[in-house]
Amino acid sequence: MTRFVRSMKSPPPPTVPKAGNKPRIMGRTTVVLIAVVLAGAIAGGLLLTRRARARREALAREQARTAARAAIENFEAARAISHYLARIESQLREHETALRRLQQQKVLSWNIHDRAEIETDRQTIRDYLATNARLADTMQFGAEFIRAELNTANVPAAVRDSALALFAKSQGPLLPLEMHVRHCDQMVGEGALAVLDLLDRNWGSWRRDEATGRLDFDNSITLATFQDYAEKTKAAVAEQEQAQQELTAYQKRHPAP
Repeated sequence: MTRFVRSMKSPPPPTVPKAGNKPRIMGRTTVVLIAVVLAGAIAGGLLLTRRARARREALAREQARTAARAAIENFEAARAISHYLARIESQLREHETALRRLQQQKVLSWNIHDRAEIETDRQTIRDYLATNARLADTMQFGAEFIRAELNTANVPAAVRDSALALFAKSQGPLLPLEMHVRHCDQMVGEGALAVLDLLDRNWGSWRRDEATGRLDFDNSITLATFQDYAEKTKAAVAEQEQAQQELTAYQKRHPAP
């Protein structure tokens, strides 16, 4: 009995895993999972960053476009007013040229020796009246000219109205003074034409005294008519000079910005 028990072999002990194997395997898995999570988080963060940057860039582009549109619109408004003022300056030069021609030819002195000179003087006065009429028209309808140009340029109503308000504020007080000067110039021209027409109709019944420059008429009625026309023309000249002085004084007190 004892021999039998001694001859039996004990079963091999169970294999125990070496210490540290299982924890290392779990550590690698954890690291991999953390890496995946981190990679996802980083990718998500980068995506959000790209989206935020894209939104910022889109906003910046829109702001740039808005600023560009505003600059263009303001430029169009400034250009419309500049075109109007340039038109005024050009017509003023034309009118001043016509006035100098009238003065150089001494039209208002009635220094006429030949009947053909009457028509020459008439044309000089017509040119003077025509340049004055164009200038008066441009001044009176300045706001309409500017509005039409802004509408043609498709400037927004708000920008257009702002530009017109600025124009009215700066030019509005000048308009009555300017139109007064234009009215006086018209009266001077019309009075001068009336005198020339009278002299033409009565050619041969009047003569000029070269020593005094006075016109002598055979008919007293013609003389009275001439004196009336001449006095009205002289008064218009004096009124024009006064109106021009008032306009100049105002411009000095309120210089253009």
